[in-house]
Amino acid sequence: MAGLPDVALTRRSLLRSLAIVGGLAAIPGLAACGSTGPADSTGSAGSSGAPSASAKSLDLLRVALPSSISSLDASKEAGIMNYVVALLCQEALVGVGQDGSLQPALAESWERKDPKTYIYKIRSGVTFADGTPLTADDIVASLDLHAKKGSTSAFAYAYANVDKIEASGPSEVTITLKEPDASFAWTPSPGTLLVTSRKFIDATGKDIGTPTGKILGTGPYKVTEFAPDSHVTMERNDAWWGGKAPYRQIRLDFIPEESTRLLAMRGGSVDVALNVPAEQIDQWKAISGVDLKTASDRSLVTLAFNTAKKPWNDIHVRKAVAHAIDRDGIVRSVLRGHGQVAATIPDPAQWGGVLDEAAVKSLYGTIPQYGFDLAKAKAELAQSSVPDGFSDVLTYPSSGPQLGRAALTLAENLKTIGITLEVKEIPLEQWIAELGKHASGVYLGWYFATTGDPSEYIQQLLNGAYVGENGSNIAEYANADVTGLLDDAKKSTDDAARGKLLGDALVKAAADVPYQPLWWGEAATAFGPKVGAGEFGPYFFVGPWAAKLSARS
Repeated sequence: MAGLPDVALTRRSLLRSLAIVGGLAAIPGLAACGSTGPADSTGSAGSSGAPSASAKSLDLLRVALPSSISSLDASKEAGIMNYVVALLCQEALVGVGQDGSLQPALAESWERKDPKTYIYKIRSGVTFADGTPLTADDIVASLDLHAKKGSTSAFAYAYANVDKIEASGPSEVTITLKEPDASFAWTPSPGTLLVTSRKFIDATGKDIGTPTGKILGTGPYKVTEFAPDSHVTMERNDAWWGGKAPYRQIRLDFIPEESTRLLAMRGGSVDVALNVPAEQIDQWKAISGVDLKTASDRSLVTLAFNTAKKPWNDIHVRKAVAHAIDRDGIVRSVLRGHGQVAATIPDPAQWGGVLDEAAVKSLYGTIPQYGFDLAKAKAELAQSSVPDGFSDVLTYPSSGPQLGRAALTLAENLKTIGITLEVKEIPLEQWIAELGKHASGVYLGWYFATTGDPSEYIQQLLNGAYVGENGSNIAEYANADVTGLLDDAKKSTDDAARGKLLGDALVKAAADVPYQPLWWGEAATAFGPKVGAGEFGPYFFVGPWAAKLSARS
């Protein structure tokens, strides 16, 4: 849910958030049946995930975020922290359970009537935080923000295949596609849909997401104040259909500096801190009463080479740089073992419902790898259009210091073969914006899965349809054979066939080296002495996460 920005990236998908186990999309005619509450922390339907009525109501939850945001609207700035904030207030038609499966949310049930038609039954009794009832027309208006022709939404790419959206009944919405797409069932989940009201859209317009306009949703909280580069404050929406959330107020402070977040937790001025850096984990664990939780976050960090820009359009340059980065060393030293070397784009666990574990292992064994070997790096550069080397700049977001440390190790290695790489830290918002421009020669991509489908990353990063400014294919990679395989995968409703098409695309693309995947990540979040997090896993923050918290004695 680009930094999916993006994400992802674009995600802007990018930092997302936006890894699936199971696939409604791959099973023709399957209907997801009703639930009395939002997807809970274990991913099971039929449980709200919110505290019971007897749970203690607490006054204030103080959260430290590792980066600032410039918009509350994730469709305008789809960084992972935008989602962390927005998903306390806004919901989607379907949610993502802790096991990565699709779960009912604002849609209590849905079905795929035929390969191109999806019908959603809207939950009754849901109101927005301003007290107005949720209608099918509000869902249509929210979808149209991204699907209408000319939309500049960061989510627009996900709706390019939509032919028609209509309220087909008082509590029913029908989405018709131009062509079958096996993964579309994930599109109206939080990664690419956050529902608001038509009235709010009409009244607020371009001010949505700003300190003046804020955002409106059906979730457990509503924004009362937004100060970019400083904080967001929220108060509880007691009319939330999922039950009464535990905290009356939430304050989210933007604290980019790692040591400052550590001191804030040590001094008792924050209750939850996200993105605990690997090298500080022992210090956080040493704080009395702090519960430090780690889990795979289904994230991908990858080098992306702009194949449309010199000298990166030269495959020998790309191979030289790929051979110059010590991925095993980075996982050991920079991540302190809290991650795994990435053999390709999707994490192996993202293939559930498409390929089994043995098939994934077999596939990954066929994907070309470019291991750390400076002799090979030098030999590749010697065959390139720039045998004497060149200079370029590699940026990373301030919220990802581990990306910067990894980049510095690469820069040191590249010096030995004649390439000068300047590594620069920039604000997250600027980094996401620059990714969208596709103007640089080399990037660090940082993606967080918001679905359980392997095609989430594969399609965004490798499909030639997504090149160009604001496209998710930041490598500007347009191989007709790869795009053909991915387009065929979209149309397939057979698991094995779809898995083979996606796998063939990964193998063929890896030979061209548009990306050098670095690692699949692990996230660490600190919960203070007064806060219990219950079940914590890869999708903890892909939903109304604060409603899952409880008092800790």
